[in-house]
Amino acid sequence: MQWPDSEKIVQVDGKDRNSILILRERLHIERRHFAHDYVSELLRAAVVGGVSALDGYMHEQVLSHSWSLLSRAEDKIPTELKKLEIPLLDVKRAIDHARKKNNTRPGNMIKKSIQEILHKNFTFQKPDNIKKAADMLGIADFWGQVASKMSSNPSKENVIDRLRQITYRRNQIVHEADLERKARAKKLTFRKINRNETQEIVTWITNFGKAMDTVISELDGSIQTS
Repeated sequence: MQWPDSEKIVQVDGKDRNSILILRERLHIERRHFAHDYVSELLRAAVVGGVSALDGYMHEQVLSHSWSLLSRAEDKIPTELKKLEIPLLDVKRAIDHARKKNNTRPGNMIKKSIQEILHKNFTFQKPDNIKKAADMLGIADFWGQVASKMSSNPSKENVIDRLRQITYRRNQIVHEADLERKARAKKLTFRKINRNETQEIVTWITNFGKAMDTVISELDGSIQTS
């Protein structure tokens, strides 16, 4: 490799010197940026991002199925979904819109209101919260079904416990800056985090999400035939 003597280059050696990264100085990326103090923040972000993706997925599933479920006979609408309360003005606007124009879709206005309520009042991360979303979708034996779809073949109790551990870890990062709890802290110390821990969490969330998606996909057929 050759470059002009005037070109200021930063060289970063990879693990065990099996790789080299060449960077121009103007990028303002230095060797210290590859130290654990920097990389650990990316690991923490991966844990938080994985749980956030799970939360977003469950919100979207409840929202996307809500109108189809509400189109059922009243006695077949999931009880937990019936408990959702939307502003009366939103209902009025949807009715007025339907009266004024032909071929309108007031259901879209109702879904928008449901979306606002879901994001305002519900967080689908912890086991109890995710179970509530499953109840809104009318999924029976949710944990048992999801566990049966996961490649590691865990018990439903193991699935619940692992999800609880992961969301607890996420809350340590988000709500406590991942700092160790000390009565008298003369020095701030971060909790330890490593690639293996993070990789395991992200992989588990991915498998859990795929299992839920399979269960919810099976729900689609039952909605259509109801």
